[in-house]
Amino acid sequence: MGPVLGRATSIGAYVKRGEESGYIKITLRGENKGEKITITRKIDVHNKSEWILNGKVVPKKDILEVIQRFNIQINNLTQFLPQDRVCEFAKLTPVQLLEETEKAVGDPRLPIQHRSLITKSQELKKLERTVESNRGSLIQLKGLNAQLERDVERVRQREELLLQVESMRKKLPWLQYDIKKAEYLEAQGWEKEAKKKLDEAANALNQHKIPLEKQKQEKTAHDANCKKLFGLLDSNTKKRLQIEKDDNSLGVQVQGTYNEIEELKLQEESRQRRVNKAKEELQAAELELDNLPVFEHPKDKIEELFAQICELDDAAREIRSAKSQKEGELNQCRQNQRQCVQRLEDMESTNHKRLQALRNSGAEKIFEAYKWVQEHRHEFRKAVYGPVLLEVNVSNRVHADYLEGHVAHYIWKAFITQDPADRDFLFTNLRSFDVPVINHVGDEVCHRRPFQVTEEMRMLGIYSRLDQIFEAPYAVREVLISQFGLEYSYIGSKETDQRADEVLRLDIMDLWTPESHYRWNQSRYGGHISASVDAVQHSHLLLCNVDVREIERLKSKRAELDDRISTLGRDIQAFQSELRHVEDKGANLHREREEINSNYQSQMRKQREVESRINQRRLRLKSMEEKENPDLSLLKLLEKIEELKVKRLQLAIQLKDSIIDAVAYRRDFAEKNLVSIELEDKMKEMEANMKQQEKLSLEASVHCQNCKKKVDDCRRELSAAKKHAESIAKITPELEQEFVKLPATVEDLEAAIHDTISQANSILFHNPNVLEQYESRQVKIDDLTRKLDEDENKLNKLLDEINSLKGSWLPTLRNLVFQINQTFSRNFQEMAVAGEVLLDEHGMDFDQYGILIKVKFRQAGQLQVLSAHHQSGGERSVSTILYLVSLQDLTNCPFRVVDEINQGMDPVNERKMFQQLVKAASQPNTPQCFLLTPKLLEGLQYSEVCTVLAIMNGPWIEQPSKVWSCGENWGSIVGLLGGSQC
Repeated sequence: MGPVLGRATSIGAYVKRGEESGYIKITLRGENKGEKITITRKIDVHNKSEWILNGKVVPKKDILEVIQRFNIQINNLTQFLPQDRVCEFAKLTPVQLLEETEKAVGDPRLPIQHRSLITKSQELKKLERTVESNRGSLIQLKGLNAQLERDVERVRQREELLLQVESMRKKLPWLQYDIKKAEYLEAQGWEKEAKKKLDEAANALNQHKIPLEKQKQEKTAHDANCKKLFGLLDSNTKKRLQIEKDDNSLGVQVQGTYNEIEELKLQEESRQRRVNKAKEELQAAELELDNLPVFEHPKDKIEELFAQICELDDAAREIRSAKSQKEGELNQCRQNQRQCVQRLEDMESTNHKRLQALRNSGAEKIFEAYKWVQEHRHEFRKAVYGPVLLEVNVSNRVHADYLEGHVAHYIWKAFITQDPADRDFLFTNLRSFDVPVINHVGDEVCHRRPFQVTEEMRMLGIYSRLDQIFEAPYAVREVLISQFGLEYSYIGSKETDQRADEVLRLDIMDLWTPESHYRWNQSRYGGHISASVDAVQHSHLLLCNVDVREIERLKSKRAELDDRISTLGRDIQAFQSELRHVEDKGANLHREREEINSNYQSQMRKQREVESRINQRRLRLKSMEEKENPDLSLLKLLEKIEELKVKRLQLAIQLKDSIIDAVAYRRDFAEKNLVSIELEDKMKEMEANMKQQEKLSLEASVHCQNCKKKVDDCRRELSAAKKHAESIAKITPELEQEFVKLPATVEDLEAAIHDTISQANSILFHNPNVLEQYESRQVKIDDLTRKLDEDENKLNKLLDEINSLKGSWLPTLRNLVFQINQTFSRNFQEMAVAGEVLLDEHGMDFDQYGILIKVKFRQAGQLQVLSAHHQSGGERSVSTILYLVSLQDLTNCPFRVVDEINQGMDPVNERKMFQQLVKAASQPNTPQCFLLTPKLLEGLQYSEVCTVLAIMNGPWIEQPSKVWSCGENWGSIVGLLGGSQC
């Protein structure tokens, strides 16, 4: 709707202010006389739209189908011309005017044929350019190829020579393959001869190995006998050594027994001495025990000390309890202090959020300004407040919306002083921060209207005023109230919103409700009162409230807590000192009691040690006296010596038998060892002969391996030569016959290759790529020739189509323009001016065709094309409406709309225009024509088919509307009103 009317861009803007929704209803005549088609569109302030066709909700595409079926073109200025788009009609180019006229009047096929002609003509021009370009390119390519024919012939001769060279080069690897094959066959012969010699050497070596193996077996048997005898000798030797070892051991035992006898005698003498000494030590210990003093236990003294310690413990417990209470109270105070500090920090964080909100709203340097004021507060004469946003506290979120919406935005970042010198000082230093500075004079006498809710206000839901809903320092409050009239702005509820029309009788000119802000203004001249209603916007700055009283209370509480914490700290230190004194006194008593117990324990420990020593000495003396008799021990040792001597005699007999066996074993070993030495000499001689034969066999084997390696190398070279030759060219019957004609040796073939290459190189030409260019260009010539034929056929076919379509379209269009021109010229003549409509033809350039409107409003002038440069606004309006009138009887649509076309016309032209419009719209079988206008001239002539619809709106229509509701025509209304004007 917005783009069509040239006004608002959203449908919600067309809903009447104060209403939530609206609708538009249009009734069209159907195909039959009695059929009606009703189209309704419901819209609301939320830009939602609903389409209804004959009482049923349908999608928009169904409505568009109906519009298209009736040929209703809302965007066509010749059918629908709003006031704000009249200038657009004058700005239409001849081409655009022709398009709009084709769509609006005449045969519906005209715009389709016109668009088809434009498309085909553009395609025709493109094809003509393509054909011309291809034809020129073809001629140029043929000329270039004609110049290269001689060079191409020489290139082909050179290529034939190079082909001969290529054939020779194909034969060359096969000749090399034949040479490698001969070498391979020769190497195979050498390999067979070497294998024969190797077999002969191997047979001779085997004849030497058999006797040598027999000698080795015989020597192995002799060596086994020698080894057996050597083992017997070794075991005999070990046996003799063991006998000698056992004999020595028995001799040592005999000597040891003699030593034990001597030691036993010495031990008896020593025992007697120790017994005498133990008796003396026992008598000394008993004497020491008798001489120890008698020591009584100090029980009374210990009990007295224990009672004193208990008294001190009780006193310390009481002190600790009192200290614990003080510490608990101290911890509670510190916790309250932390909570208080945290609360103050939260308050300061609120200030930071508000400063950030000011910065986001455009006060980019508000932080710097606030910091500067805080740092220089000591230089001001009186208190300075600001920014105002930090000083104002609104407890109710809804009230914050009201206050922020009522007060100008600049005031929130302003600083307020109470002294002119402070104002000048602050203004000078804050100028670079772009913040306002306001000075409040406290001596001014302000007579404020006291706030009082009357019974009438209470009935309408009014409960407060803007100057009552916030807290701020006195100076800040006075500035806000005085500059923005807060004492004249009242606050109401939702009920007030519903009864807002009754508020004005209470002399309230400004009212805030949860959803709307009402303002009434009284004219200074006629005393008329006008109202405006705005929606309430949510607060963006007063999001976080700052309670100044709460901040002061928290600061006072923090100071009290600091004093209380200091007092409790001193009390705890005093309790700590007293507790330390009591604990020290108790510790001294504990030490004294421990010393008494320690002395008593020391005396008792000393007595027990003496008694223990006496018991130990008695036991040791008894043990010494109960030891074994020494004479019995001496008899046992002598019997042991006799037994050892008998064992030594038996070992001597065994040693004699072993020596006899050893002599016999030695003689047999010497005889067998001599035979083994003789066999070993014979074997060495036979091994020398065999090594000589092995050397000959090895030489034959090496020679055979070399021959085999030579054969393998020749085989690999032959295979490689064959692969190389096959990679160059495989032998075919044709190639074999071609090779017969070529030289048969490598040297002759290489010489022939060199001569042929020299002959080819002797053929000179300037461009080495001449043949490639010639052939490539020839391919392009063929492609262009084929493409040119196809394009010419297309061009002829398209030209025939255009001529056929033009023969149908252009005469019809000429006839249509002729009819429009007749009506347009006649209408202009009747208005005593001149005008004509011409078809601007451009041959085959169908996109340049247009309609020229030429007009003349002065007798001395000439016909000029209608434009904003030659005609005035009124003249353009007259020309526009007359052109639309000329289309009236040709238009194929249900209705046409013209909005305020008479605005800007002089009365003469307006009257003539209206007559022409009425005349054209009154003809039978023409579309229904709507003329929308806020005013008409008096004495206009109407026909019987004209209908006048008056839309009345305004504050003075109550009485006329009642009369109008019962009247049937204008004359009856004028009579009932009695000459009243509305």
